[in-house]
Amino acid sequence: MKKLILCILIFKASIIGAQTVKFDSSFSQFSKKWIGTPYLFGGKTTRGIDCSQLNKRLYQEIYNLAIPDVCYKQFNASVRVNRDSLIPGDLVFFRSKKSPSGWHCGCYIGSDLFLHAPARGERVKISSLYEPQYRTNYRGAGRFIF
Repeated sequence: MKKLILCILIFKASIIGAQTVKFDSSFSQFSKKWIGTPYLFGGKTTRGIDCSQLNKRLYQEIYNLAIPDVCYKQFNASVRVNRDSLIPGDLVFFRSKKSPSGWHCGCYIGSDLFLHAPARGERVKISSLYEPQYRTNYRGAGRFIF
């Protein structure tokens, strides 16, 4: 499954443009490192990571950009993006009853998919924005302009 998704991302990059190529190439390496990592609230390493720290690491490693530590601060610091205008690298935000903060976030990768560290007992994975728990709890999306 991982290899299939990575192949799709690389193929899409060749169609969409140069900035996406950088994202997809770097994202492939990033995702290989993180997919399957256990969720750990407050975690920041491959031994365990939470959703906002995964976004933070992704932006640091792919864009060399420091973004805030927690979901709601990432939301507030980013520029709002309409759902139909999402591009790979945008952050997506959700309401969450499983999180102590009430927030969940991930990184949009294209084709209505996003990378995230879901919740306790789960591992970093790629999910669809149309899965019921994400579709009904969608708060919005943000983009960092640099």
